[in-house]
Amino acid sequence: MKTNSAFILEGKMDAPVVVLANSLAAAPEMWDAQVAKLKQSYRVLRYSYEGHGDTSPRQELASIESLGADLMELIDQLQIKQFDFVGLSLGGMLGLYLAAKFPQRVKSLVAANFRPFQIEATQGQWNDRIALVKEKGIGAIVDGTADRWLTESFRKSHPAEDQKIRQMIARTSAQGFIACASAVRDYDARKFMAEIQCPVLLIAGTHDMAAPVAEFACVREALKNSTYLELNAAHISNVECEDQFTDAVTSFLKTNS
Repeated sequence: MKTNSAFILEGKMDAPVVVLANSLAAAPEMWDAQVAKLKQSYRVLRYSYEGHGDTSPRQELASIESLGADLMELIDQLQIKQFDFVGLSLGGMLGLYLAAKFPQRVKSLVAANFRPFQIEATQGQWNDRIALVKEKGIGAIVDGTADRWLTESFRKSHPAEDQKIRQMIARTSAQGFIACASAVRDYDARKFMAEIQCPVLLIAGTHDMAAPVAEFACVREALKNSTYLELNAAHISNVECEDQFTDAVTSFLKTNS
């Protein structure tokens, strides 16, 4: 992990470590509600992908392997031996990869609102978004992205949360988005899902167009040591169903970490 990468480590000293990994185009504040609860019992690590939040962008395109190497380098620098992992969207994709490739390090995994692999149609959608950001900048996708992230009813009833989400997306650098969007476009967990042995909690959103509920079937089949929770939410379920998400995660960690 390059020295320009930002992270927040907080909570109880000498407690078990929980790593939180963001969605693409998000920043550590997306986890504020969960951290308020988790830090009472855990040491909590949040961080930004390069080019996200307040960090400088990477110049090369990312892959799930390079994102995993970046994070493990940070974890090693912080002298963290083992950890529980909670990731959403790109963070969930990354969590599956780390659980498969670092079984001695990842004690348990919560993977929420992610696609296990892309098909030709969705790869085309990612190519279109990448091209749009290259041409017009991150502002060109803020509204479309935010509209997918939260249901319309939630956005109307929680305008402050909606604006916070839009501002967070807009802070992402164009190059940072392009780099990490490439990792999402090329992701395929079918290559390594069978290697995952740790306990896994899978969380989906009933109204999630970015990670449809139907696509969790193959993950549930591959991960024998997994449980499944479906929330009445769109893509950013930890914000839209804050209490249910937090309660499910803390209960799962207490049981399995």
